[in-house]
Amino acid sequence: MNRPLTPHGPGFRFLDTFECLENKGIGTWHLDPNLWFFKDHFPGNPIAPAALLMEFAAQTAGSLWMQGCGEPDTAVFVASIDAMRIQSAALPDETLTTTVTLVKELGPLAQFEFEVTTGPLAVAKGRITLSRQLARPEPG
Repeated sequence: MNRPLTPHGPGFRFLDTFECLENKGIGTWHLDPNLWFFKDHFPGNPIAPAALLMEFAAQTAGSLWMQGCGEPDTAVFVASIDAMRIQSAALPDETLTTTVTLVKELGPLAQFEFEVTTGPLAVAKGRITLSRQLARPEPG
């Protein structure tokens, strides 16, 4: 049985393939024209939402970190989006590739740089921080 690459449910799993190369990870995501968001974002001119491009990069970074820290079943969470720049639209039927690089680890946190491309075209790039702990404020 093949295990999914991320702990997400099938409707929110954007990582189709993943390759680990030391401190780098490479993920792909095919933007099937029938994906749920294309109908309404935007009618007649569909593009992938920037938030989902960020999630794709985060899932790739999480897969790299889970493999690298030897804890593949430990969920990781987005702690911060440190920077993100959209450079072009991601369109239906394109295959996106994201390359993430582990920049540094600080205990339960890790910072990554990422770039999302489709073929030779840059789509987005930035920096994110992931956490092995889900931040929840104390009640009160």
